[in-house]
Amino acid sequence: MNQYLDLFLDIGQSMLEAGAEIHRVEDTIHRLCRAYDLERAEVFAIRALIVVTVKGGTGESFTESRRIYRVGINMARLEDLNSLSRYICGEKPDLEEISLRLRECMEKKELHRWETAAGYILAASTFTCFFGGRLGDGVVAGILGGLLFEIDSRVGSLNPQKLVYTAACSMILGFCGIAWGLLVPEARSSKIMIGTIMLLIPGMAFMNSVRDMLNNNAMTGFFSLVDAVLTAGSIAAGFAVPLILMGGR
Repeated sequence: MNQYLDLFLDIGQSMLEAGAEIHRVEDTIHRLCRAYDLERAEVFAIRALIVVTVKGGTGESFTESRRIYRVGINMARLEDLNSLSRYICGEKPDLEEISLRLRECMEKKELHRWETAAGYILAASTFTCFFGGRLGDGVVAGILGGLLFEIDSRVGSLNPQKLVYTAACSMILGFCGIAWGLLVPEARSSKIMIGTIMLLIPGMAFMNSVRDMLNNNAMTGFFSLVDAVLTAGSIAAGFAVPLILMGGR
């Protein structure tokens, strides 16, 4: 029982770290426990912690907890973990197969570096043009999107303090956008900055917080909402510095 519970917590932790909402994580662990006849599965999860208590047929209770240190967005991994949990509930494989399939999900090859960079560049340039920028503004925003990708790939992996890191990235992008506007008078630095801002907006975190609150997880949803609002505030503060010091248009 303890070994199964440990694997189920591994799945729940991986889902939460991949960007799943709290309700999905709790429901998945509860279904997995129920599929293996682990009685009275009590699951409690927030963005930073998962605690599960189950009672065996002999009346013996087992409790496992996991501390979550970093939550990101990985929709491909989340989809694989959802498929794995449905397979486990339907087929009820043994411990070795669950462990093997979970390892395959976690070790599945990520996107190539150039594919991720292309996503940053395309998103920044597209949003800039969408919000009224010219083609040249979109090209500059794409270059700044590539710069943000390099920062994320080199510094983001060091697990820096989230709000400080977001504010610093915003400040760097803001200075670059306004500097280009000063060098090229016909450029629209405000549109370039808007396009790059969209790469930092915590849209998924905000959506998950609302979904958690609608699923009767008011406390965890509120904490996630506060985190999203603070992140948005750090973005605004970061871009405000170059706007105040250098101006923009």
